[in-house]
Amino acid sequence: MNSINFADNDIVKFDRINAIIASSVFAVSFVVYYLTMAPTFSFWDCGEFVACSYILGIPHPPGSPLYILVGRIFTIFPLAADIAARINLLSVLTSAFTATFAYLTIVRLIRFWFDNPTDRYNRIITYVGGFTGALFVAFSSTNWANSVEAEVYAPAMALMLAIYWLTLKYFDRQGTISGSRAMLLALFLAVLGIGIHLTLFAIVPALGLYFILRKKATDRHWMLVSVFFLLELYFIFRLSSQPDEVPFYLTVLIVLIIFLFHLLQFKKASRTAAVSLGLFLVALYPFYFVLLDNLMKRFGDKGLSPSVKSLGDIQIGWIGLVGLVIWGVYLLIRHYGRKGKSGTEPKQEYIIAIYSLAPIVLIGLGEFFNAFDPYSAFKVLTVILLAILFGFMRRYINWPIAAALGGISLIMLGFWPFVYGLGFGTVAVILMGSYLKEKSWKTALAIILLAVIGYSVHGYIPIRSALNPTIDESNPSESFSAMVGYLERKQYGAESMSSRMFKRRGEWENQFGDYRRMGFWRFFKEQYGFNGSLFFITFILGLFGIWEMIRRKPALGLPFLIMVLICTVGIVLYMNFADGTRQHPLTGHDYLEVRNRDYFYTAGFIFFGMAIGLGIAGLMVLLRDSFKNSSPTIRRSVFGLSSLLVLMPLAPLSTNYFINDRSRNYMPYDYAHNLLKPCEKDAIFITNGDNDTFPVWCLQEVYGIRKDVKTVNLSLANAPWYIKQLREHHGVPIGWSDAEVDRLRPYQTKEGKVYRLQDQVIDEIITQNKNRRPIHISVTTPSGNRIFMGKPLDSNLVLEGMVYRYTPDKGFNQIDYEKSLRMYEEEYQYRGIADSTVYKDEATRRIVNNYSQGILWLADTLRRAGDFVGAFERIKKGLKVLPESHDLYGYGAQLLADQGRFDTLEMFVEQAKTDRKAELYMQWGYSAKYRNNMDEAVRVFEKVFNRYPDYQEGFRTLAAIYYRQKKIVKLKEILSIWLTNHPGDNEVKQALADIQKFETQIDTSGGGN
Repeated sequence: MNSINFADNDIVKFDRINAIIASSVFAVSFVVYYLTMAPTFSFWDCGEFVACSYILGIPHPPGSPLYILVGRIFTIFPLAADIAARINLLSVLTSAFTATFAYLTIVRLIRFWFDNPTDRYNRIITYVGGFTGALFVAFSSTNWANSVEAEVYAPAMALMLAIYWLTLKYFDRQGTISGSRAMLLALFLAVLGIGIHLTLFAIVPALGLYFILRKKATDRHWMLVSVFFLLELYFIFRLSSQPDEVPFYLTVLIVLIIFLFHLLQFKKASRTAAVSLGLFLVALYPFYFVLLDNLMKRFGDKGLSPSVKSLGDIQIGWIGLVGLVIWGVYLLIRHYGRKGKSGTEPKQEYIIAIYSLAPIVLIGLGEFFNAFDPYSAFKVLTVILLAILFGFMRRYINWPIAAALGGISLIMLGFWPFVYGLGFGTVAVILMGSYLKEKSWKTALAIILLAVIGYSVHGYIPIRSALNPTIDESNPSESFSAMVGYLERKQYGAESMSSRMFKRRGEWENQFGDYRRMGFWRFFKEQYGFNGSLFFITFILGLFGIWEMIRRKPALGLPFLIMVLICTVGIVLYMNFADGTRQHPLTGHDYLEVRNRDYFYTAGFIFFGMAIGLGIAGLMVLLRDSFKNSSPTIRRSVFGLSSLLVLMPLAPLSTNYFINDRSRNYMPYDYAHNLLKPCEKDAIFITNGDNDTFPVWCLQEVYGIRKDVKTVNLSLANAPWYIKQLREHHGVPIGWSDAEVDRLRPYQTKEGKVYRLQDQVIDEIITQNKNRRPIHISVTTPSGNRIFMGKPLDSNLVLEGMVYRYTPDKGFNQIDYEKSLRMYEEEYQYRGIADSTVYKDEATRRIVNNYSQGILWLADTLRRAGDFVGAFERIKKGLKVLPESHDLYGYGAQLLADQGRFDTLEMFVEQAKTDRKAELYMQWGYSAKYRNNMDEAVRVFEKVFNRYPDYQEGFRTLAAIYYRQKKIVKLKEILSIWLTNHPGDNEVKQALADIQKFETQIDTSGGGN
């Protein structure tokens, strides 16, 4: 039997089986990622990162300098024919290492569960837990998506888990030279990794506990520091909420969940705990009505009736809260009256008393500090909590290490806090070594020195920027303050992320819930391949794994829980994503997030994937122990069956494969190619956002395509540094001097509209170049951005394929028909768009739908010329390229309806591949109705209702027609059908009741007049 590392620091022989499984995890992950890897660059930041890696450019803040340097190395090696694919391989390789380190970390964690980890069954459980957890990590949807394209999250996650594994190695060998080396390497990688993405540093506060707490720290001390982190998260949540936004019972619920978690740790719960639990449940009285109302809305059409809901307003919950306070005070008095007595009962009483008083204390603190600036209040509370924590634990803290770690951790607040932290940390460490004779002061100094070395990778930014690369965002070499602003992401606003965190940009239920593009739960429930109600299998397994880890080894389980919470709840609080409900009416700030923000939760999804592996191992242990008194045959059978849990990762592999398969996705490349193709030689090309700019940059800088075209991005044009770069380094004629550029300010017009810098830049570019160079504007530029001298520019634009060309001649809906036709039918590339086996997410569908607009212009040009047949042929050809375009189907349906070709229209609609077919039928019906062909209209609307009985527009339109035609029997029939499916529709219910009442009156009066 092969030996393994014991959890008690014994160093024994190399575990060959463990190494083989770790290698297989790497191999499986690498192969799957490689098979699904994008063949070229993808949308969003990928094109920018590929271009910057290739030319050693400066990407958007904070720059990711380590990623750019490593990416440049990957572009040199002939690993693939396509340069972008070479950088994609960086993600493939590092994510395979992420899965491998996940396996090794889970194995280390599980080994601490057993007194004899070398037992055959214990080893199998360990391997199965590690293997399944690692593959849940590898094939979780968001992590997989990051692993097959040029993004920073793949290498950042690999470093994060390497740091975690090194930390556990330190914990295993604390007090040895090899342990100290593991600590120094872990912290060096943590600071160095900021050169990829700051996200990975989020785990340092939790993992830093291993380095700060001395070996003699007990479970009680680990519990105290964990409570500190929980309180920090709670106060961020509480202080960033609007007045009266957080009901009291929510605080009670949070405390109750923690209390239950702690209660399960007791070997035997007392009556005292039962009383406290009962009072908690009474205090939650209003919550039951809220929960029931939401459940009824989720699984039905209506919630609780107003009369029932009003019962939740009865002050029973407050009575329960007051009862908790009285009970907590009573237990404290009784506890201190018994002081000096031994046994578990007094200790348990004290803990229960604290939990009983916690809700009112937290509510009171929240109400008190709400009167002050929330960020300042939070900092004060943090200092108070740290002082209390350090007071309790002063003898268990390695103070030099704490000072060094505290100093470098200030990097999360910004550049200058980091610099000051290094300075104060160095002084504090030296003083501790000199006067307090702390033995670890040299190690602490080494931590600070390594942090400086690790952070020095950011020196690349001003050095390279000074050489004026083509992509030089924010021009950080302009001045030292410009560089600091770049590192602190001031391009996105002067307010720090920490301060902005306390000004909520969305509703809590949207930020935490199932809300498009940014809701945490929306992404979380679709991560692990068990979708719908099956998700709760993985959810419960993950929670069970966390609980089992805490129960068996609090010193390992509690920091793991804190990391999960920081990387999920903490990210929700910190990133503070906008849901569009609190958008500023003038500036437009806090609009709905422009893309899915699931990648910010990658670390949290990874840790929970590991928790699922722990849960599977815990379940295997539970089943084994449950049958320990059975016969050997039954025990082996149960254990063998439970080992089949190793097959669970097949679910995320199969479910998530299609949506993460980029292997045949050339759409970003082709989109950039198609944007540049119509541009005339030496043109100025005005773009709007990321996806019509970064792919173009990549095509120009990496592939050398159309470098004569000068791109002007309107979003960046609001920054003076970019305007200067356009003039000085990009060859865009702009007449302003540096001083004039610096004086540019947004201003408000007489009409009340804000005239931005980008609007003034368009004015200047057109004024300077309208008679000198061609000017093109991307079709993705919204009409509100297509303005000149404060007036709409559309009458001066001629459509040429996917771009507009500026012309001094005014006209209406101008299009260069011949050039556009040549572009769409001869020059443009559409690889994968018509292929239903190539996955297209929301953003991709939205972007490629821009093709349909040009095709519609071509068709409409023919329609206006009276060539309806030619227009419909253009639509049919367009549908071969965009077979799911609802816009093309809609226009085609309208063309046929306008000609009265209803037989052809019916076949056209029936064969449509759009998922919005009901709307096409409605369009058909409205056209028939407009032509007074009511029989045809009714036939179509009846078809809509029969096929789509939940489609409200179809139902209401048909009901209105029946009412006007006095077809009461048919009206009653569809009203009854609708109410059967939608019993909560009170308006329809009332309408049906009115009809029945009217019929009763008719019958009673003998038929009426």
